[in-house]
Amino acid sequence: MFSHFHRITKAAVFIICVFLAVIFTSLAFPTFERVHWYRQIIMTLSEPPQKVLSWMGNSVTDIWRHYISLVDASKENDLIKVQLAEANRKLIECEEIKKENTNLHELLAMSATLKLNGTGAHVVASNVLAEFKVLTIDKGYKDGIRKNMVVIGPGGIVGRIGQVASGEATVLLISDPNSAVDVLVQRSGARAILVGTSTSSELKPFFSLSRLEYLRKTSDIKNGDVIITSGLDKLFPPGVPVGTANNVELTTTNIFKAADVVPFVDLSQVRDVFVLK
Repeated sequence: MFSHFHRITKAAVFIICVFLAVIFTSLAFPTFERVHWYRQIIMTLSEPPQKVLSWMGNSVTDIWRHYISLVDASKENDLIKVQLAEANRKLIECEEIKKENTNLHELLAMSATLKLNGTGAHVVASNVLAEFKVLTIDKGYKDGIRKNMVVIGPGGIVGRIGQVASGEATVLLISDPNSAVDVLVQRSGARAILVGTSTSSELKPFFSLSRLEYLRKTSDIKNGDVIITSGLDKLFPPGVPVGTANNVELTTTNIFKAADVVPFVDLSQVRDVFVLK
């Protein structure tokens, strides 16, 4: 019985201690509110979905921000492309102006050296692949241009004026089969007639050849010799460069020599010319 009483006493002491601990806790933390067991279960069960939803929200936000960044970067790239295109256009314009200035400088230098008077003109149309090899320039009768006036380009002879309108004129090129120019071999003075052939040169692609005819069999001419105008045809002034001799050979009759002439001027690409008056 004593043992039974001892167990009851120990139980009572434990209960009293727990009661006192609760009272102490309440006094020490007066604002403490214990979460009910069912709310604890709900909180435990809802925590994983909340984490998932929070992660998804953060991910969507990051994706949106990345998308906005990509859109801004794309707009910036488009702007840079436009700026680069504009810069390239201006660079091309500057190169064209530079080429034009160089060509005009060469033309003026040549005319000054040969003591020739004339007027500059721009090529506005080119038809060097047609049956008649001609160019059209932006100067005509009102500018003092007349038929058979000589036309030179950067480097040498281009041709002579053909038809003339009020504000433009055609130029018959030296590569046209209807063209004929009295010329000399600059080194030796050998005389010949330069005629158009409308054929291309292997030495200079796209350069149209002319050909020397009626060279004497004994004429002193070699490949590479410079050909110039003689002035003896009373049309082309003397001393204007034409091109270089190539493929010097005897004709089938063994009476004359003949040779190709590679022009100094690329007739298919000439853009600025000087019309001699």
